[in-house]
Amino acid sequence: MIHCARFTWLLTLAALLTLAGCATPPPPPPAPPPAPVGLQQAWVQAVAGPGWAVRALTDKACPTMRWAGVVAVMQERSAPGDEPPPPGNAQAESKPTSFTLRACEAPWPAGAASVQVGAITLRAPAAELRRVVVIGDTGCRLKASDRDFQPCNDPAGWPFPRVLARALALKPDLVIHVGDYHYRESPCPNGMAACAHSPWGYGDDTWQADFFQPARALLAAAPWVFVRGNHEACSRAGQGWLRYLDAETGTARACAPDGTGVNDGDFTTPFAVPLSSRGQLIVFDSAEVGSRTPPEGSPAWVRWREQLDRVAELAGGRAQSLFLSHHPSLAFNPSASGAPGAARSGLTALLQDAFGARLFPPGVQATIHGHLHIHQVLGFSTNQPASLVIGNGGSAASGRIAAAAALKAAPQPGARLETFQSHTDFGLTLLTATPQGWLLQAFNTLGQPLATCSLSGQKLRC
Repeated sequence: MIHCARFTWLLTLAALLTLAGCATPPPPPPAPPPAPVGLQQAWVQAVAGPGWAVRALTDKACPTMRWAGVVAVMQERSAPGDEPPPPGNAQAESKPTSFTLRACEAPWPAGAASVQVGAITLRAPAAELRRVVVIGDTGCRLKASDRDFQPCNDPAGWPFPRVLARALALKPDLVIHVGDYHYRESPCPNGMAACAHSPWGYGDDTWQADFFQPARALLAAAPWVFVRGNHEACSRAGQGWLRYLDAETGTARACAPDGTGVNDGDFTTPFAVPLSSRGQLIVFDSAEVGSRTPPEGSPAWVRWREQLDRVAELAGGRAQSLFLSHHPSLAFNPSASGAPGAARSGLTALLQDAFGARLFPPGVQATIHGHLHIHQVLGFSTNQPASLVIGNGGSAASGRIAAAAALKAAPQPGARLETFQSHTDFGLTLLTATPQGWLLQAFNTLGQPLATCSLSGQKLRC
């Protein structure tokens, strides 16, 4: 009996070892992508003017643009080269910023229905932009100073590619990104397969991984409006922003501190994007102001106030305006408990100084922002424009907002809510023009609806 029991035990051990040997090992992390060759991306974007420009990224000479029998060579915005680490950057690990790609540009040719850049066909912006997809805060967060490392290799952990696929399926006339494209600021820790092999720092390898490679198809499918986020300030990924996405045309601007606490590369003159004969977008660069208001009367304060005076001028150009900036003032910060906290924007005091309790000039019916990694819509019974926060495009998020508590709170003194909705799902928002105003539909990455609202004037109903 002893020998038999021992034999049975050996058979069991052998079976277990066999099963262990047949078990599927966990997949290895993906290898780094190969070096780019030739034309990488081409797209159409709104630029200051107003106007539309074709932009392209390549590791060769600037490509030609073809339409209706015409051939034109795109002009260089920036050449490959290395730049020092961003000035004032707070991350412990840093390295020179390497740009291996050339940024190229050409104005959209008048009268052209489409243009060909290499193998990429780009269509002319529609005369009326009626279907508008809005996304924001999309990059994969790798930030050592916060000990925050998002699983960039996991489609569920970083769902930005899924958001892009949903956006492409909606066939928009226009795509708006409300800022924060670049998040991979620190190297992935050793042994962490979920983000292994990810590029990091502020060079074009990281810009490609966080935004341009996943967005390649949607970039070609519709024109874009790019809003600058705090991640694209000169102390972070501003060098790439100015090369690639800045609305100023011609040779790319540089991050250039002037000794007074003002970096010229951190300021962009507000500009308008016509949507129709009655409506427009007003694009505002709030990247550098962040959550800190500069001292009143300082050079930075004076510069911001001049920019808000320009917003007031632009708002008089159309009957209705949607104001775009990264940082919301009329919104709530999420929390683990759901308790709403007032959003902290350094621009709020400047808005109050410029426009009083409304915060925005007449004609601004709604404001659209990101920065908070959540979806929320706010409609007011007092005289404030509706506020939309669409920061749920893929970057790691935490916290929620309890609707019942939010409806009893005020995002700013004197601002009384009558409509509020919030969702923590990753996703996007579609704005569709209607005879009354806009239809707002928020979707998650599966295409399931999160919220449906209507905007008529500044009144929001959900």
